[in-house]
Amino acid sequence: MTSHSEITNRRHAFTLVELPAMNKSKRRAFTLVELLVVIGVIAVLIGMLLPALSKARMQANSVQCKSNLRQLGVMFQLYINENRGWLFPVGFDGTDGLPTTLGTQYPPNLRWPMYMHFSELKTAPYPPPFDPNTYPANYGHDEPPGYSAVPYTPKILLCPADLNPKEAHSYVLNKHLADKRIRFGSKNFGGLTSSEVVVAGEKKTDIRDYYMEKPDWDRVVEPYRHGLQLGSNYLKFDGHVDTNLPREAMTGMDPWDLKMAEPPSSQPSP
Repeated sequence: MTSHSEITNRRHAFTLVELPAMNKSKRRAFTLVELLVVIGVIAVLIGMLLPALSKARMQANSVQCKSNLRQLGVMFQLYINENRGWLFPVGFDGTDGLPTTLGTQYPPNLRWPMYMHFSELKTAPYPPPFDPNTYPANYGHDEPPGYSAVPYTPKILLCPADLNPKEAHSYVLNKHLADKRIRFGSKNFGGLTSSEVVVAGEKKTDIRDYYMEKPDWDRVVEPYRHGLQLGSNYLKFDGHVDTNLPREAMTGMDPWDLKMAEPPSSQPSP
């Protein structure tokens, strides 16, 4: 039989073996202070990374937007080659009575993007034919129900920084080119070079327009889509794309105006 002294010795041995393990387990645990310090460090790191990520996202959107405008310039060149030098529909030679703009007063299938040679529209199923009974000329400021501009509008007309733009397009044409009947190859730029004259720019998200002019700049043009220090993207007459602040962009809008370009009244938000 096991004596009382042997049982006591075994208990002491168990205690001697187990206690170090228990003490070791206690040493591994975080204190509340240590946990709060770790959380604080993580929060600081996140705070440092978020602005960098936001800036990287803005730069990526701007690069994609520039790519879209460059593709638009290529499509203009194809249209130019088949239409005697006209960049977009403005009426031929001013003798046939055609309108000088093809914007919101026309149904979506007759507006300026649909006159371009977008491969996207050639390969995809075409939208349904236009029914004039569903699109009265004086409909107002919104599309008739069931007749959206979306299926008629190529995706390259969407800037990724422009979320849900009205009538599915982010870009507008410089109507002064139509008013002055400027064709490709022209050197009549009022003292500017072809690399300074604006062909297309970015519109405000909630605006329907397809054209921009200096007098309605504040209403139509989005001046700071890619940041207060950069401005917005513009396709120039020579085919390249620049990011310009409002004053510089307005100078390239209507160089034929003898008056100096006035800075826009719209100011960046504080």
